[in-house]
Amino acid sequence: MIFSVLLFVSCNETSNEEIELEAAEKESLVKQRTIDSMTIINLEKQKAEAASENTTVIVVSEEEEKKKMNNKTKGALIGAGVGAVAGAATGAAVSEKKGKGAIVGGVIGGAAGAGAGYGVGAGKDKKEAEKK
Repeated sequence: MIFSVLLFVSCNETSNEEIELEAAEKESLVKQRTIDSMTIINLEKQKAEAASENTTVIVVSEEEEKKKMNNKTKGALIGAGVGAVAGAATGAAVSEKKGKGAIVGGVIGGAAGAGAGYGVGAGKDKKEAEKK
């Protein structure tokens, strides 16, 4: 066995200098790959930071704020719709003439709902004004 090892070593034509040179080249490649991967990670981190810094701030002018529907109007519209549907359903169920009962019930329910919704919206507007 010792003889075969000596034979293998003697047949090997590479010198110690060549082995050391190969080892140095491999070490250099490993170092360069490490540096490259760290550079990629840093670039991705910079991209993520830049993306988080690019937030948009929306400024609403007073004119645009005035164009919004106030709570009184919203409440009146929602109340009118709900009241009309509920009134029409109730009117149709109670009346002998279903169509006429639905119409009358819808009108009365819509008016009552609009009034109630307006009142609720006015309360919300008042609370918002107190906060400012």
